[in-house]
This record gives sequence, C-alpha cells and structure tokens, in this order.
Amino acid sequence: MINTLPYTGAMIYRIQNKQDILASCFLQYCAAHAAEHDESYIPDAAWAFGDDYPSFVLTDDTGAVIGAAAAMLGPAFRSARRARVAILHTIAEPALERCGMLAHALMQAVGPHADELYLFFPEIDLAFRMALDQVGFQFDRSVYLMGTATTRVVEPELPAGYAFVPVVPGDTAAIAAFVAVRNRNFKEVHGSSDTRVEDILGFMASSEFLPGGLLLLEAPGSKPCGTLRVERDDDGTAFIGTISVDKAHRGIGLGKAIIAKAVSVAKETGFTQAFLSVNATNKTALGLYERNGFSIAKAMACYTMRLPCKG
Repeated sequence: MINTLPYTGAMIYRIQNKQDILASCFLQYCAAHAAEHDESYIPDAAWAFGDDYPSFVLTDDTGAVIGAAAAMLGPAFRSARRARVAILHTIAEPALERCGMLAHALMQAVGPHADELYLFFPEIDLAFRMALDQVGFQFDRSVYLMGTATTRVVEPELPAGYAFVPVVPGDTAAIAAFVAVRNRNFKEVHGSSDTRVEDILGFMASSEFLPGGLLLLEAPGSKPCGTLRVERDDDGTAFIGTISVDKAHRGIGLGKAIIAKAVSVAKETGFTQAFLSVNATNKTALGLYERNGFSIAKAMACYTMRLPCKG
C-alpha cells in the first residue's frame, strides 16, 4: 500500500513480497547504499520481505527510489522483543525529514512485536548520528570490528583435561549444551539477547555454517564450560563469534586457546582473514584479542530506540 506523506512529492511504499513491482528497486538501492552504514545484513536476493522483514522504499514525485528502510523481526528477534535495522538510508534532502519518515515506517511495522529497534553504523558518520538523535534513537554502545590474517596461526594449547568438541547437526544434546553455556555467559555482555536451540538449528542449515566451526569447550569430566562459533561471512572472510568461558574456568589460558582454535579453523577452511566484534567497554576481551594478533578495523556505534508498549 502506498501512503502519501506530508512532504511534497514524497511517498513511502511497503513491499509485501518478492513479486512486488518495487522489490527489485529496493534490492538495487540496498546494494548501492546499505554498506555505507552497515555491511552485516544487506538485503539481497534471499531477502524474504513479509512480516518478518518489513521493507520500505521512499520515492520522489517521479517514482524514483530515494530511500529505503528494512528491519529483521524473525522468531529469534520476536522472542527477544528486539528488531534489528538492516537498512535506514536516504539520498534525499532534507535528510533529517526523510530519515524520520523511514524510521517512523519501521516503528509502526515492528512496534506490535518488539520493545526496541536498534542499528549499527560507523562512528565517523556524524551526520547520520545527528539525524538519528533527532529521530528519537539514542546512543547505546560502541563496538569494534577487529581482524587478523590467518597466516599467523598459533596452535591452541589447552590445560590438561580440557578439550574442544565439535557440535554437529543432529547432536541434540550438544546443541542444547552449547545454547545453555552461551546464554549464561552472554548475560554479562551488554546488548546481548539469549539465543535458542531453534536459532542454532537454523544456522546449521544455512550457508554460513562451517563444518567444525561450532565448538563446545569441555572441562575435565566432559563438563561443557565454553563455546566458539566460526562462520562464513558474506564478504568471503571468516567471522568469529560466541567466544565464552564460564567464570569458574577463567584465568587459566582458555580464552587464548579459543582464539587460537578459531583462527586455526578459519585457515583450515580456506579463509585468509578472520574478524570478530567486541564492545569497546569490554577492556578484558579487547586486550585479549589485541595480544593475540587482532587489530581494530572499524568502530561502529549502536543506536537504539525504545518503542511504545502495546496493549
């Protein structure tokens, strides 16, 4: 449905499915501009639209697309009551007004199902930061994207009795253990939400999954005490995530061993570069990664918007 907006010539159109007349224009706009803010989830040919991926284009009085907005609101996001922006971008002036129009469209779409809308963008983009401030977003935290070359692989050295155990499709017990360990450790990570068994199953069925890249760390007695996830990123690099160690097992070199294992997995599966992200305030993790060969490639700001309670 097309909504006429109170700005001369500007209209917002919600795209319902891939057959929509403006779906290809939306994807072309995303390919051209989404990476200016966030390269993580750029809508592409696999983008599903619909209720889980509300998507909008902003057009001028000639019908040309001058902006786009989209959010992710699948089961995992609904469970956490949080929606993530995939794109919020306009090439039109006045940029503040146009950005506000697109943000309002996203708010209306996700509001019944989420309490928070959030997005990431490069910290150096001060103009976009100012626009978000005016629209109603607030600064939440800074996140560093850190990278390393896999040529400097160091063999992981685990203390006696500890072992890495691959989590493979069909091993329901290991998948459940991975989720449990991950969730209890990530409760102390600002901005994190619990993951679910269903989320891991979906990941294992996706093109991002690397055989041998999902690992449990077991303590003596085969007790799960840590996690690691290495996946295939869209840009042809490896992305390292879900690094966690239970508090009772910290301080004995397990973090260093997990990082070494992650880089080793990345190299073994053909990647020359590996990246990870860390909250800028997490000085312990930041120092650990820097000591083990990672350097900051980009600083991203996370902005959030609290949505009005429904019902």
